[in-house]
Amino acid sequence: MDRVEKKETFLRFIIIQKLILGPLEIALSLGILSLLDNDMEAFAFGLAGFFNLDIDNFYVSAAIEKVGMMEDSTILGISIGMFLLGSLVLVEGWGLHLRRRWAEWLTVIATALFIPFEVYEIILKVTPVKVGALVLNCAIVWYLAKHRELFTSRRQRESS
Repeated sequence: MDRVEKKETFLRFIIIQKLILGPLEIALSLGILSLLDNDMEAFAFGLAGFFNLDIDNFYVSAAIEKVGMMEDSTILGISIGMFLLGSLVLVEGWGLHLRRRWAEWLTVIATALFIPFEVYEIILKVTPVKVGALVLNCAIVWYLAKHRELFTSRRQRESS
């Protein structure tokens, strides 16, 4: 395996991750729309039952109460936000697949913007998933910033 192939292995992983997560987030955002005009408290009770959570637990009952107070405008806002985020991730993945310089920068900036929030979440409570997400996003930003030679600019494509 030559040096370029080794460099592209992690890039392929990033592309696959983006091209899987983007459509998943879009599908989830559309699924959230089905919650409009529903009894959110009943939905939260059903969800707690599905996950076999103790509804007498203070935190679980508080979460059920909060979800029960959720209005349709909040549900719609969450759905729109997830749809936009999923679309962004999908565009990043497609642009990276085409090896476009703009996609590299878009991915670096969009991924780097989440890092402070992930650090804040880890400060609140350390979990393996949170640490893993932070490490993965830092690795993506570092990798894309370091391996700019994998991407072409418009001038390079036009001169080829």
